[in-house]
Amino acid sequence: MSAEYQFKPHEQPFMLGSPATPDHPTRRKVLYLLIGIFIGLTASFQNGLLVANLTQIQGDMGLTPVEGGWISVAYNMTNVCITVLLYKIRQQFGMSLFSKITLFFLLSATSMQWLVSSNLLSGATGISIEPYYLELIARGFSGVVASAMTVLSIFYCLQGMPTARRISGLILGFGLVQFGIPLSRIISPYLAIDGQLENLFLFEFGLALICFGLINILELPPGNTEKVFEKLDILSFAFFATGLAALSVFLVQGRILWWTTPWLSYPLIISVATIAIALWIETHRKSPMLQVRWMRSRTIIAFMITGAVMRILLSEQNVGAAGLLANLGYGNDQLVVFYAVILVASALALVLSIFKTNAMDLRRPVIFSVALIAVGAWLDTGVSLNSAPYMFYLSQFMIAFAAVYFMGPMVFEGMFRAIANGPAYIISFSVIFGISQTVGGLAGAAGIQAFTTIRTQMHYADMVSSMNAVNTAALPQILQGIQRQAAVAAYDDLFFLMAVSATIATLYLLIVYFYYRYHKHNPLGKELAALAEMMGKK
Repeated sequence: MSAEYQFKPHEQPFMLGSPATPDHPTRRKVLYLLIGIFIGLTASFQNGLLVANLTQIQGDMGLTPVEGGWISVAYNMTNVCITVLLYKIRQQFGMSLFSKITLFFLLSATSMQWLVSSNLLSGATGISIEPYYLELIARGFSGVVASAMTVLSIFYCLQGMPTARRISGLILGFGLVQFGIPLSRIISPYLAIDGQLENLFLFEFGLALICFGLINILELPPGNTEKVFEKLDILSFAFFATGLAALSVFLVQGRILWWTTPWLSYPLIISVATIAIALWIETHRKSPMLQVRWMRSRTIIAFMITGAVMRILLSEQNVGAAGLLANLGYGNDQLVVFYAVILVASALALVLSIFKTNAMDLRRPVIFSVALIAVGAWLDTGVSLNSAPYMFYLSQFMIAFAAVYFMGPMVFEGMFRAIANGPAYIISFSVIFGISQTVGGLAGAAGIQAFTTIRTQMHYADMVSSMNAVNTAALPQILQGIQRQAAVAAYDDLFFLMAVSATIATLYLLIVYFYYRYHKHNPLGKELAALAEMMGKK
């Protein structure tokens, strides 16, 4: 777009740090939309390929489970806390610099992993470099990249949407993140043939180069900037980031080392203390980054809890069903169809969410999603040693559909509540939503790991105590078989627990929904009225 072009009033950026929204010709809209989808999928691969191949990465590098856990920590700690800083960068320096910073981190992360995995870096320099430490750095960069590229994807999708459905770009951008794990599980067996991890990293590097080209070919329109950084921002962000990073350490390493490990109390204490200090600073600032009083209101806390609970329940799929199949000996190459089913369900849910989400009735899709999780979890109960992937197709299709379908209404509700109070509140919504999803996912995985471990030990003890006398030579094999049976029984208990929890959540949400319907009250009525008034003044 020409630098001399003068934006019309309705084309002006909605807020500081966001690009303008000109009336693009149809061809350019389609290009923006396609680039946005590609960027979103690339962002989803940053975590998806790690989750799908972490065990292989550990084996290739000769890492212990604890060392492998630090790789996950490196990604999650940067991903969950970087939102605030990236928002301020966009406001002060604009989208052009923001895009360049994002591409720098993306190219750095992917090129570092590929060069080290293929031994090109050490061969070219003659310097022996420890791949593990570079992997930690690269995964930290990947956490930043995933967060920043999700934002870029949303802005590109917004440019490509018709004016009447422009906010649907939010749903598309957030929804594409859910495609990372199933897509990674599908393609990994074909990329990492015979354990060739460098092919995976080369694939990521190739995606990064394509993104670099696409973003430079068609840049986002410019936006308004303003000096927004304050000295106190650095102090506040340092405490906030430290707290979230420490919480990531606790949740990831806790399920590996077990929660009674003495040193795990330190990151938990650090997390509580530093986050409390950051929130205290933000509460008493004249120009806070985070609107703490709004964030601790009843409606926002309920919103955050709902998002976190949904993410915990959805762990039934990524940790529950996937964990059971892994325990039964199924690898990535045997689960391609299983994850293809999940991918199809995710794509269908995303399309329906874009076209069917109704701003006047945002609670119904969330209730429907929770109900789907409940039904899917009930279908998964009764598993045995003979359970096979095809037996989970229907249940996991339903749960994968729910994972994406609930996202649209949640994003809409959070954005409505933020925008109704003013653009400054959007950063607080972004932080709340990001924390609820990331921490909820980590907490869900940690809780499932703890539950299945305890239940496996209990089932194992019961089975061994009821075992008749056997030949000593055959005892190790028998005990190994009992261990597998105990693990399967523990996952069956997990599916039952998830089914009951999701059923209770569905009933609670239905009661609240019908209560509001009976009293003819929209829980978002105040926010919708404020938005209507804002639009009327334009």
